[in-house]
Amino acid sequence: MKLKKIPYGLSDYKRIKSENYYFVDKTKYIEILENSNERYVMFLRPRRFGKSLFLAILEGYYDTYYKKDFEVMFGDTYIGQNLTLKASSYLVMRFDFSGIDINDVENDFKYYLNIILTSFIEKYNLDIQINSNNPISLFKDIFKYLDQHQLELYLLIDEYDNFANKLLLQNKDNYYKVVADKTAMFKQFFTTLKTATSGNDSPLKRMFITGVTPMTMFDVTSGFNIGANISIKKEFNSMVGLTQDEVDTMLEYYDIDIDKNILKEWYNNYIFNEDSTAIYNSDMILYFISNYLSEGKIPREMIDINVRSDYSKLRHIIYTNGKLNGNFDILRDLIAGESISLDNLVQDFSALNLEEENNFKSLMFYMGLITIINREFELNFKIPNETVKRIDMDFLQDSLKLEDIFKIRISHVEDKFKLFALNGTLEVFEFLASQIDKNSGIRDYIYKEQHIKAMYLAYLSMTSYFIVKSEKEFKKGFADIFIKPFNNPYVKYFALIEFKYIKRDEKVTKQKIDILTKEAKVQLEVYSKDKLVTQYLNQGVKLKKIIMVFHGWELVKIEE
Repeated sequence: MKLKKIPYGLSDYKRIKSENYYFVDKTKYIEILENSNERYVMFLRPRRFGKSLFLAILEGYYDTYYKKDFEVMFGDTYIGQNLTLKASSYLVMRFDFSGIDINDVENDFKYYLNIILTSFIEKYNLDIQINSNNPISLFKDIFKYLDQHQLELYLLIDEYDNFANKLLLQNKDNYYKVVADKTAMFKQFFTTLKTATSGNDSPLKRMFITGVTPMTMFDVTSGFNIGANISIKKEFNSMVGLTQDEVDTMLEYYDIDIDKNILKEWYNNYIFNEDSTAIYNSDMILYFISNYLSEGKIPREMIDINVRSDYSKLRHIIYTNGKLNGNFDILRDLIAGESISLDNLVQDFSALNLEEENNFKSLMFYMGLITIINREFELNFKIPNETVKRIDMDFLQDSLKLEDIFKIRISHVEDKFKLFALNGTLEVFEFLASQIDKNSGIRDYIYKEQHIKAMYLAYLSMTSYFIVKSEKEFKKGFADIFIKPFNNPYVKYFALIEFKYIKRDEKVTKQKIDILTKEAKVQLEVYSKDKLVTQYLNQGVKLKKIIMVFHGWELVKIEE
């Protein structure tokens, strides 16, 4: 039997079903959506979670145009066996805002709308005169025609905030003009939609909008006040992304026999509702399987470069007016292994108010940079997995570079870390301490132990042959840093590191250092007996138990 192809980067549902691609059946959510009370919905998820594919599924299922292909597209799916009343009963208009040129937004958006609206008229052979270059007028003519002929419309918008977010990164003033100015085409577009949902027997029967964050919708309409944001509702937690069962089934189908904890560590732990289970990023899993099948082994690079590029410019949100802001402190604490809390997620906030702490935390959640741990009076969040942790660390490094407060040659760190991996030398840890001491600009940001730890984590985590964990739970405690081998047979050493910290305004004495050193030795001895450590010892990899005592930013002792 010929194995199904991997639909990595593919969101053409008809092609997936007709050209023998692997398909994870999410069509039960069509039934859930149709039976809900919500007709106009917004669904937010991080990039590359499968939103575009789900929109293509909705399009194929509801569009009268695809009725002839219905059996091929849905015959073997859940919804194909459990048809709803509205199957193949709508005219469907679909927009995708990801390709709008931000260098000429107004004209390109206008041009794009005209193409989609003209194509819609031609697709259904509607008797509508196209005699205006104004897409808003044409939009209204279409609604009028549909109303007169009692035709029902399902409107889909994919990545509604994509080009707006790009514009925000480039120029806040231009962003505001596009999303808030009354004469802006983007603003008029959503105003027209809102008008089309009101009144008796409106032809716009259903609407499904995807995006990453709610902030652009807030800025353009003062909130999604024409329907419901279903993003954090329990019943839709797994509508896109992959559950553990779905991943297990895929691995079994492709006969991939690996330690599943590897995939959990790198790609899992996204929770979008506090009472729901964790899901995987679907793009990351498809990337892994595609590379595993082509190489016959775990890929050396576990992070898809496309995932990195999605977030590469977001560092602007942790500094303003040439200075690192409070958002930097939040990021630094997350990297150090701490959790952050919120009473409740902010579901309506402006892109122009990201310096507000709760807005920034909520933005990180929507983007998938943090995930829900639990609710203990407040909602608690952490970094979900190794992939996101490394992206967050890129933010931290880039911000320090841009602010010109911490200059360090990354190649020196990499070279010295290789020496540790092969020979067990501690030079890399001493080198980082010397760089922190030398770069006076960084000292203002290091005033407790967690900040020293965050710096070490950020620069040690660049390697592909170690996974560097913070506050990793061991027997009866948490190790400050656990450096464990990953996917490299040449690594000979790994490490447990315990930091001890003396405040800068405290007097440093030998007695104080000795007490802290003794305390660290006891802790490391306990951690070294944990099975998470002994599994590597049993493989012949040697453990280094390292104690580092800092006085503020200054390393005063390092000892094995």
